[in-house]
Amino acid sequence: MAFFNVAGYYVANYSNLVDQIDAQVECFAFDSITSTNDYLSALDFSSTTQICIASEQTKGKGQYERIWLSQKDASILLSIRYVFKADLALNGLSLAVGLAVVDALEELGIKQAKLKWPNDVFFDHKKLSGILIENTLQGQYQSVVIGLGLNYDLSQNFECQSPWIDLASIVPKLPPIENLAALIINHILKNCQLFASHGFSHFLRSWQQVDYLKNTRVELDLHHQTFMGVVRGINSQGMLMVEVNGQLIEVCSSKQIRLI
Repeated sequence: MAFFNVAGYYVANYSNLVDQIDAQVECFAFDSITSTNDYLSALDFSSTTQICIASEQTKGKGQYERIWLSQKDASILLSIRYVFKADLALNGLSLAVGLAVVDALEELGIKQAKLKWPNDVFFDHKKLSGILIENTLQGQYQSVVIGLGLNYDLSQNFECQSPWIDLASIVPKLPPIENLAALIINHILKNCQLFASHGFSHFLRSWQQVDYLKNTRVELDLHHQTFMGVVRGINSQGMLMVEVNGQLIEVCSSKQIRLI
């Protein structure tokens, strides 16, 4: 059984969302909210998968306390709180979520999407979607909040320092935003279930097919020194592998690398 809470507002974009989710979930929809991640993180612990989706975020969150920029009714802005066992290593979860987004896009006929380690979906060398994962321990469980922003149909005056692209620039006819959100959610929930059972190693081969950074040159910050290197893919734990002077170095944070 699924539950749908409109939290005091009628949200036309997502009024039938819960009926399209292939799992037992509790869904909260907002016309406007500060952050879907923050909303779910503030709820009491629940073993039921919870979804928060909004037409607008006023304080959207990105990696490393950056701001996720968006426009009202022009982006898919959602978070999923999923419960994993406490002893499950979450390395690579953001990559598995990125693959879920790519799978959803492929159902729309978009075959050229790539994943930029560790949490961005790119198309034509521009950012289409981003992922933010936050987790807290709850006894024998990890309460993991998976945030997703996807550019749906941004106006041309949208300002962002990073090169961006939206779905409207890629497909000749946009699917209804509610249907696309449901499609993405279903793929994410499927991959979360697979991740819980098999870990990231289950997704490694799929990632290799859409790896945006492989064989690119980067600057690597390591032990307060800067080295020139070449990305050689990722390992079974989801860490980036950078070759420096013939040696492979594991990188666990995107703050350590810069594209050349």
